[in-house]
Amino acid sequence: MRAAIILFSPSGNTLRAGKQLQASLENSGTETQLVNITGERDYFLGRDRKRYLEQTIREHDILFVGGPVYAHHLQYHVADLIASLPRVGNGWGKIAVPFVTYGGIHSGIALDEAGRLLKKTGRTVAAGLKISASHRMTRAFMEKEYNRDRPEEETLVQIDRLVRALETEHARKDCGRQLRYQSPFSYFKAKFIFNEKDWHDKRYPKIVINEEKCLKCGKCIHICPVCHLEQAPDGRITANQESACIHCFNCIVDCPEKAVYPVGELEKARAFMNRMIANANEVPTTCMYPDYL
Repeated sequence: MRAAIILFSPSGNTLRAGKQLQASLENSGTETQLVNITGERDYFLGRDRKRYLEQTIREHDILFVGGPVYAHHLQYHVADLIASLPRVGNGWGKIAVPFVTYGGIHSGIALDEAGRLLKKTGRTVAAGLKISASHRMTRAFMEKEYNRDRPEEETLVQIDRLVRALETEHARKDCGRQLRYQSPFSYFKAKFIFNEKDWHDKRYPKIVINEEKCLKCGKCIHICPVCHLEQAPDGRITANQESACIHCFNCIVDCPEKAVYPVGELEKARAFMNRMIANANEVPTTCMYPDYL
């Protein structure tokens, strides 16, 4: 069997999970290709994403698609990625498995959204996996990154469990409905309260660059996962309007001179995040679905 893993990982959590999945698959004898589109200019600034995927992904029997949960939803670049996938056939396998990483607060309806989108492409969704990871956005608001010290053993256990399950005959059955593990109220909240794209414009802090402090080193450009930042001929860091900021805050945290900073209602944002953390009670935190396999 041959497998392909394609993922988007702004903070590195999904990439880490993808590498662990790749190792488990290869240990079971499955030839595995891992493709990370994070920061790929040909993907984010290119005109034909489907062609990019056709030229990049090798022939496979099973396709894994991974991404983060943003505001209770599948991060919209991952949704766009799935929509850009070529149809089944000509080397593109029929079996698909989505996996998502979230910051330990709430995994939302992202896994179900990914499964539904994959089914629309004609694929059989054999299973799904949610993984509790560190909440990277909290680096910009708090002294300590939330969920950073979580034990990783459960992630490895669930990944190995997933790989073993896919080796059985059950892997040919569509289990998409089993990814709908959240309550009806969670779906209501996700659909009518949490709107990530709208929040980028109206609620999230704006990213500002202090040109006097900026070294023009370009580090923020290289760590931007969606190629939003670029360097002008005079060295200034500017925004590329063809790819909008997703507020991962990598540039804020990693700037060596702290020349990049957020502007907005920061105390309100911090209070909101603290309330979310106080109400974090998702159980199980990391799990493969269907959970009976």
